[in-house]
Order: sequence, then C-alpha cells, then structure tokens
Amino acid sequence: MSVPLGARKRLRIVAVIDIIKGLTILAVGLGIMQADSHVLEHGGQFLVRLLDLDPKFGAPRKFIEFLRAVDMEHGLLLVFAAGYALLRFVEAYGLWFTRSWARWLGLISSGIYVPFELYYFIKSPAWTTLGVLSINLIVIWLLWPTKKTKIIS
Repeated sequence: MSVPLGARKRLRIVAVIDIIKGLTILAVGLGIMQADSHVLEHGGQFLVRLLDLDPKFGAPRKFIEFLRAVDMEHGLLLVFAAGYALLRFVEAYGLWFTRSWARWLGLISSGIYVPFELYYFIKSPAWTTLGVLSINLIVIWLLWPTKKTKIIS
C-alpha cells in the first residue's frame, strides 16, 4: 500500500483532531456526572432562552423534559458520551493507518453538522460557532479525496 506523504499527513492531522474530540466528550461526560444533578436541564433552559423560544410549548418543552430525564440518568449520558468517543477513536485509528473507510466516515460525520452550524451561525453569529464550523470545514477539506491521492485499504 502506497500513500503519498502529504496525504498521510492530512489524514493524521484529522486523526489527532478526532482523538481530541473523543477525549473532550469523555471529559465533559464525566464532568457532568460529577456536577449538579440538573446541569443539563439548566443548560437547556439557557439555550432555549438564548434562541428566544418559549420553553412552555412544543419542541422546546420536550427538549427540556428530555434533558431533565437525562439529568436523572447519568449512566445513559455516559453511554452516549462513550459511544461518541468510541466512534471518534475508531475513525482516528482508521485515518492513522490510512484506511479509506475512515476517510469516508470522517467526511460523513463532519459533513452532517455543517448545515446546522451554518444555520446557527447565520441566526446568531458567535466566535464559538464560527470556530466549530471552521474546524469541521477544515476536516472536510483535509479528508476530501484528490485525483492524485489514492488510498487503498
């Protein structure tokens, strides 16, 4: 298997980003488990107010009720955090060892978020939203196959 050095570097950069994402979500999940039992519900209420939605009706009410339920079941939150982290670590492994399936997994998993990030950035521009959007666009750019790059798994 022959992979050009430039392509390998690009894949390894994304692998490191994925490891950082996985470790971050694990740290956040473990931190929430140690925090006040209503930290997610309070965060959800803040987000609903920030988006200027009425928390008493429709989807915002159901969102807050969901967060309240998750607050009571920290084990469920840890399962989701561990699952997301595992996905990131598997992708990082595949990218590090130049597997084509990992490239496509990375393109799909990063590309899914871009429309939502664009929407939220247009609706309420913020540096954090721009930063997250930029990271995902950079990851997509790094993973995008070129005519010169051929990865064989």
